[in-house]
Amino acid sequence: MTRPLLILVGLIFTGLAIIGAILPGMPTTVFLIVALWAFARSSERMTRWLERIPILKTALQEARRFEERRAVRPEVKRVAVGFAWGSAVVTAGFTQSLTKPLVLVVALAAVAATVVMILIPTDREPPPL
Repeated sequence: MTRPLLILVGLIFTGLAIIGAILPGMPTTVFLIVALWAFARSSERMTRWLERIPILKTALQEARRFEERRAVRPEVKRVAVGFAWGSAVVTAGFTQSLTKPLVLVVALAAVAATVVMILIPTDREPPPL
C-alpha cells in the first residue's frame, strides 16, 4: 500500500474509533488497532497525533495491551459483548419487528462480536496502575 492510502485508512478508522467511543454498541479498540497499524506503516506524525486524542485514551491502552499480549481483559470482553447484544435489543425495540434487515444486520454483528471475543485469548493479568 502507498503512504497516502495508508494515511487515508488510518484517518477513516480513527473516525470510526471516535464514533465508537461515543456510541454504545460500536467498537472502539478494533478500529483503533487498524488505525495504529496504518499510521505505523505510513506516518510517525499521524501516530503521535492519534495517541493524543483524549477520547481514545482508554481504547488506546487496550489496543497497546492487545498488541503486546495478543489477549483481551475479561472486563473488556464482557462490555463488548454486552454492548453488541444491547444494541441488537434496542434496534429490535425501535424497529418493532425482528424481520427487518437492520435488526438482522445488528444481530449478525452481535454474533460476530461474540465469536471474536470467544476466540481471542483472555488476559487475566490485572492492568497496570
